[in-house]
Amino acid sequence: MWQKIKRSKSVKKKAIIFLSGRVNLKADYYKNIKYSEYDIYCADGGANHAYNLGVIPKLILGDLDSITEEARSHYKNLGVKFEKFPGSKNFTDGELILDKVTVKYKNVIILGGSGGRTDHFLTNLNLLEKYQNITYEDENEVIFWVKKDMEICGQRGKTISFIPLTPIDSLTLEGFIYPLDRADIPRSSSLCMSNIIDKENVRIKYDNGSVIGIIQK
Repeated sequence: MWQKIKRSKSVKKKAIIFLSGRVNLKADYYKNIKYSEYDIYCADGGANHAYNLGVIPKLILGDLDSITEEARSHYKNLGVKFEKFPGSKNFTDGELILDKVTVKYKNVIILGGSGGRTDHFLTNLNLLEKYQNITYEDENEVIFWVKKDMEICGQRGKTISFIPLTPIDSLTLEGFIYPLDRADIPRSSSLCMSNIIDKENVRIKYDNGSVIGIIQK
């Protein structure tokens, strides 16, 4: 795990949630995931990705207007649990399943959270603030919420960017090629793009604000 996290003894497994965004099924990244080490969940059309990868979820949730009939029949025959919601609702399928799953696991990886419709992707990014134990991953990058004091481990040499969603007060970056010491970063700034992780263990600290981190694999 690239983040240093205090683990709860009651949490035994990690989870993966498939959303219906872009998944490059030809990429080795998806084929090499050890799915047996995770509990798998799907939001509606995310079940199509799981089906194409031969993965069996614990739950498929949503208004179920995007899952193919082939995937639906396959998983019903396997006894997979479905939870159907009306199409007219106050939350996306992604937020509904995040609300259900994130309370059960310390770490939740989201696959299929990027690509596709821009409005869905931007909404998914905003959900990082509400569900801070999730990361969006694909074959190219990891997107995560930057906590006010956090360490990143084992990513030396990787390119990392910090995207301020609001002004950031007193941002400190320790162990990076381009360090900062209590710098105030306006929301419109590109100062924190394309930094390089220079140590095995690096630290990010700030006083106030909202910021997303993106590590390039």
